[in-house]
Amino acid sequence: MRGFKWLYSLERGTLAGAGVVLAIILFVSLNVFSTTTIPPLRLDLTANRLFTVSDGTKKVLATIDEPIKLRFYISRTISGDSGFGSYASRVRDFLDHYVSLSNGMLWLEVYNPDPYSAEEDEAVSFGLQGVLVNDAGDRGYFGLAARNSTDDREYIAFFDPAREPFLEYDLTRLIFDLANPKKKVVGIVGSLRLEQDPAKGWMPWPVAQQMKQFFEIRTLHAKADAIDEDVDVLMVVHPDQLAEATLYAIDQYVVGGGKALFFVDPHYQSAAQQAVAQGSLSNKSALAKLFEAWGVEFSADEVVGDRSTAVRVNVRGARASTADFILWMDLRAQNFNADDVVTDRINSVILAGAGHLAVKEGSALGLTPLITSGTDAMGIEADSVRFRLPDPVQLLKDFKSENRAFTLAARFQGPIESAFPDGPPPEETEDEDETADDHSADEAAEKPEDEAARPHRARSDGAVHLVVVADVDILEERFWMQPRNMFGQGISVPIANNADFVINVLDNLAGSDALIGLRSRGLSVRPFHRVDAMQRDAAARFRKTEQELLAKREETEKKLGEFRLDTGRGTIVLTAEQRTTIDNFRKELVSIRRQLRDVQHELRKDVEALMTFIRVVNIWAVPALVSVIAVILAVARRRRYGRGTPAG
Repeated sequence: MRGFKWLYSLERGTLAGAGVVLAIILFVSLNVFSTTTIPPLRLDLTANRLFTVSDGTKKVLATIDEPIKLRFYISRTISGDSGFGSYASRVRDFLDHYVSLSNGMLWLEVYNPDPYSAEEDEAVSFGLQGVLVNDAGDRGYFGLAARNSTDDREYIAFFDPAREPFLEYDLTRLIFDLANPKKKVVGIVGSLRLEQDPAKGWMPWPVAQQMKQFFEIRTLHAKADAIDEDVDVLMVVHPDQLAEATLYAIDQYVVGGGKALFFVDPHYQSAAQQAVAQGSLSNKSALAKLFEAWGVEFSADEVVGDRSTAVRVNVRGARASTADFILWMDLRAQNFNADDVVTDRINSVILAGAGHLAVKEGSALGLTPLITSGTDAMGIEADSVRFRLPDPVQLLKDFKSENRAFTLAARFQGPIESAFPDGPPPEETEDEDETADDHSADEAAEKPEDEAARPHRARSDGAVHLVVVADVDILEERFWMQPRNMFGQGISVPIANNADFVINVLDNLAGSDALIGLRSRGLSVRPFHRVDAMQRDAAARFRKTEQELLAKREETEKKLGEFRLDTGRGTIVLTAEQRTTIDNFRKELVSIRRQLRDVQHELRKDVEALMTFIRVVNIWAVPALVSVIAVILAVARRRRYGRGTPAG
């Protein structure tokens, strides 16, 4: 103890100062240690878990096997803007979290491009889109460019706040595409030749032309008895007369976990013109055997008629006129699932003679509607319109709404049973039909050698992913494209998003199971519903008063015109009555303007009072409450210890 006598010689103030210095050193050391060695802890208390990435994203990030460089461009004018600031912070937070979960495979660089700078030139070269931020024509950037080790590039041109619910999907999709740069293969099987249509001079359908920009398209033979193993998405279009072996191949592909998109139709309205070039072709298609076993409910005997979305067409009678054709539906935003990434940005889709979908009772499948009819709709027997040209006027006369919305396109996810529980069907004997197609021999030659060795699957190992569209006419160009004349050249211009919808579905299904599972996450900025309601109410009162003012002004001006006298010298002589009318109008105008100011003042007063109350609660009331509780606990603790202290 003698060695520490010098401590007793120090003054109490010196010891206190040394203690403070040691406490600061300890605090800084702990912060440095925790930053460098302890992984950051995140606690997300938001209602929609806005800042928590899903398990699907974690799976995608875990599969990255090559470095990916992310370049985040955010202009200072954008990050400082009140409308973009909070969203920009959320995007940056997501990117930082992605980097921390990527095991060093994601590198993030942040740039603040100024006007006419090298960073702005880089942003433009990557394909980013700038927005005007001032009257001088300067542009602000808020986007992401990414590149993998083989120089493949992907980008998000601009982080639109309207697409905030799908922020995680867009970021994860970009990374997934760079980690898997090879074009996905879409295999097409069915009764229609989308790639080489004899009815179009062996030219591809416009929808197939657009698909080729994003995918490798491979047409499978209508009698194929196996689906190529490298097919990422199977697209079944109008399965009119598929062989049992082909049905079995489709069944095993789906049961084995393959993604598939089906187009079936109770009344394919373009069947007649297709049959001229392709031979016999039914105007209805279904996969009753497969759908029944899987749990998908689709009736090939009923079409949907919707009065609220009906397309107006020309009809011939005693004289030319127009009528709403309830079998042709021009579907808009209210008919699409806004929470699904496939239909989020779709504005219009036109269907013709569509059927409807549901889940079979007792099935383990889950159904997520993508496109629905309006509620002013009814089911119509397909036979009543299938064998004759429907009369739009008569359909309207016979229309009786069922007051319910029909599901026209949907996702199906869940476990399924095979439609062939006893194994593959017996092989069909060869007959004269084998020469009906010029490509049959080639298709047979491409048959996989190990096909016989493929095991039969009686049920799926996990959830399958299907999208079923109860209409085939959605693919026909006459329903979503319109011919135009441009400088003497004939071109076709899209008038609906039919092809966009198809590509969106294929793009979504072509991703991994983890990517397909990502859904809308909600908005980071939550509205004040009560404030919005107050503003709407005040705006309604404002509009009503404004309309009254305009009506009175027009009435007075009309009255002035009736009493106006012209002297012929270009001047107007006003009578005493007219002067009185003008004076009254001016007084009335001042009075009504005062009323408008009062309405606006009341709006501001109510809203500001509510916002002041919210600020008081958040800034003062909650901290004050915490402080009071802390004081009460401190006093109670002091009294408890005081009672336990022995006397003397």
